[in-house]
Parts: sequence; structure tokens; C-alpha cells
Amino acid sequence: MSMRKFADHVIAVANLEGDRISNLQLQKIMYFAVGDFIIENGITPQLRRMYDEPFEAWTYGPVVRSQYFRFSGFGRYPIFSDGNYDVDYEDFDKHIIKYLDENINVLVEESHEHSTWWNNKEKIARQEKVVYSLENIANDFSE
Repeated sequence: MSMRKFADHVIAVANLEGDRISNLQLQKIMYFAVGDFIIENGITPQLRRMYDEPFEAWTYGPVVRSQYFRFSGFGRYPIFSDGNYDVDYEDFDKHIIKYLDENINVLVEESHEHSTWWNNKEKIARQEKVVYSLENIANDFSE
């Protein structure tokens, strides 16, 4: 399990639902799906294994750096990839689907209201690295 495979799974679920998502959407859907999963299940061993690369707080909200750069060539346009549906991640499917049609600006704004981003906005503006632990995400989603 890994964040790379999770990104591939999110893209595959979007495709199965008839949606193509942008890189920004991918990042926010990953973040909100992880947050919802934590609210429902807590921080499970499965999630700890998957979370091999943390979200970082960027100007437009949480981002998994490697996955952002992996898909950055698509710019603001849809990612044209089949992704890879993996049953190891199926517990996230309903959370992924929930955010597919959500307005991306709403998701960005909502992520900015979470304390990890909000409390570090000056560091973010200076482009200092701020990472989210799973505990940070759990706290952000329990507020």
C-alpha cells in the first residue's frame, strides 16, 4: 500500500464513475477521503501502511508532492490515465465518490479552514515545508 497506489485508485474510481479529474481535484479528493476514512474508522494499520508519504500544506491546500509532480504535466486539465482499481483501497471508495462532484474551490477553501493549514498559513506563504501527520488530519476532521 502506498500513496502512489492510492492516487491510482482515486483516478480509477473517478473513471468508473464517468469523471475525469484534474491534479488539483486528485489532491483534494485524496485528502478529504483520508479524513473521512479516519472519522469513520480511526487511524488503522491499513492507513498507516498506505500513508508512506505525507500531505504537505501548499497554497491550494494539502498535496502529496510526488503525486502532484507525477501528474503536473496535465496542468489544470483532466488527468488522462486509467489509474488502477485496487481492492486494497475499496474502503475509501464511498469517500472518493462523495467528493468527485464537489466544486474544487469549495474543497480548497474547506481545507484552508482546517487547523493544520490555517495555523501554518504564514509558513505556507513563505513556501516553508509543512507536513500533515495522520494525527493532524484526524484533528482537522474532528473540529
